[in-house]
Amino acid sequence: MIPAVHVAAGNILYIFWGDAVAKRSSILGGALLLTAVNLLLRLISIGFNVFLTGRIGAAGLGLLQLIYTVGMFAMLAGTGGIRVASMCLAAEEFGHRRPGGVRLAMGACLRWGLLVSGAAGLALFFLAAPVAAAFLRDARAVPALRVMGLFLPFSCLCGIMSGYFTACSRIRQMVGVEIAERLLSVLVTAGLLIYWAKSDLSRACCAIILGSSLGCVFDFFLLYLLYRRQMRAVSPSGSRTAMRRRLRKLCVPLALNDVLRAGLTTAEQLLIPFGLARYGGAEQAMAAYGTIHAMVFPILMFPAAVLYAVADLLVPELSRCRAAGRGLRIVDLTDKCLRMTALFAAAVAGFLFLNADALGRAIYGSSDAGYYLRCFSPAVLMLYLDAITDGMLKGLAQQIPCVRYNTVTSLLDVVLLFVLLPRWGIGGYLFSFAVTHAINLFLSLRRLLLTSGHQPRAVDFLRPLLCLGCAVFPAAPLDGPAARSVVFFLLLSGSYLLTDALSPCDRRWLRRAAFDRSGKVG
Repeated sequence: MIPAVHVAAGNILYIFWGDAVAKRSSILGGALLLTAVNLLLRLISIGFNVFLTGRIGAAGLGLLQLIYTVGMFAMLAGTGGIRVASMCLAAEEFGHRRPGGVRLAMGACLRWGLLVSGAAGLALFFLAAPVAAAFLRDARAVPALRVMGLFLPFSCLCGIMSGYFTACSRIRQMVGVEIAERLLSVLVTAGLLIYWAKSDLSRACCAIILGSSLGCVFDFFLLYLLYRRQMRAVSPSGSRTAMRRRLRKLCVPLALNDVLRAGLTTAEQLLIPFGLARYGGAEQAMAAYGTIHAMVFPILMFPAAVLYAVADLLVPELSRCRAAGRGLRIVDLTDKCLRMTALFAAAVAGFLFLNADALGRAIYGSSDAGYYLRCFSPAVLMLYLDAITDGMLKGLAQQIPCVRYNTVTSLLDVVLLFVLLPRWGIGGYLFSFAVTHAINLFLSLRRLLLTSGHQPRAVDFLRPLLCLGCAVFPAAPLDGPAARSVVFFLLLSGSYLLTDALSPCDRRWLRRAAFDRSGKVG
């Protein structure tokens, strides 16, 4: 039985809270804030990678990437889809004006997350030595894996808290904490590398993992204190049994998806350096692996910060629309997000293709990084569309089909890597990457269109490609990255306007979303 004073306080809190959110509820407005922060954090990460390259080299980055691959499998097995589940449950309760239900949902998510992630962390801690010997073939990874296992529950709990703040539109508070956490992690890691690890690669990997783990501890406690302060006048309300049932319904397919995909992704990542080693030398293979995953991919996905911000905000927004039966809103969001993402991806792909060499030399002082960046730049068209599609599918509760798609494409990737890497080297990796990501995007996009009811026109996807070709070919022969970039963006913008890829209606929508704080997008 909830005391009447708590019910009254909860209603007052909802009135204040709900009105405040309604005045700021803009998907693009929130995405702009998240994008700015994500870009800042990615800049810090790229700068830190430059520092790490100087400390441990490309081969050291390759070993660190393998450690993260194994650690990510343990973390995804421990989180079990709980971040998305917390976001969806909190958004649904908030959409039904039940602050007590939000409190109940968060309590259930925190207990579930602590239990599962604790078990996964203990398994990683005690199995670190055999895992390093059997899969990484490098005993220097053992201390880092054990540190990762000890702190794994905090990574899970951080995800739960960030899901709550995203669902309830507390974006400003969350990003402030994330900036502080990232800066703290960088400072702690740099201090450990300089004064403790020095030239010892095993200690260096351990220092990097420990620095990021301590940042997660700081992040969780600060977010949890903010959450407790916001919900101090609210008591949990509703059926605990029903909430646990809803949590299991969300978590089981998400956990299955995460574990299957993480296991297959781990197999993929472990196959890459070993397959390349069979094609060439082991040291060169580890250096190539480190260059691609620690240098090229951060640049490749750096502009995607805006898409991940929008995708994060689309999960609770589409959950609310689905719960309220707002089908037209879902169709409108699907249409706008797909078309804008295609235009954005074309611009980024062209820019990276034209300036890959200059970016590789300027950021890392590496011509290899520039070469691989140019090879992977066309994949931006698929990767960015897949990112936004995945976010919308989660908001529409299409987790189970995603499990099937990710499992099939990951299995195909493992087979292709096993067969092609020893024969074709990096060419085999590029071929496998392109084929599996194209299949996954096709299946996911098809599911999104069937679920949302949106019927796009083929021209909406062909126009960005046509405009991209019209802008890249005239700009490519020019000397200097500045000249190429200016000519490329001028031609691309003109092509978008002339072909009506960016229509007057779209331009008005973007202006309204960016500058009108009081209205909803769309």
